[in-house]
Amino acid sequence: MNSNEIQKIFQTVAKRLRCPRCGKQYSFENIHVLSSTENICFLQLECENHLPVMASVAISGQKISTQKQESVVSVNDVLDAHEKISQIASIEELFN
Repeated sequence: MNSNEIQKIFQTVAKRLRCPRCGKQYSFENIHVLSSTENICFLQLECENHLPVMASVAISGQKISTQKQESVVSVNDVLDAHEKISQIASIEELFN
């Protein structure tokens, strides 16, 4: 987990999570990373008036590649796709 991902987690926690006892919003200073792995971050959330709360945040989904990928569709590709689709009798056949 890199620093940008942790910063996004802090922003989300500060925006969306509140102390379960008094409803006070957590500030960045009151959010502490206890541990993290590649996909999970364990946090301690401190309210000035109550005991700390432990939270875990799971990061899921595929990372977006920064490399530009291009594929060119030729006229023959379109004709081949049209021919194969025209031979299909039902939508179920398309997915089997």
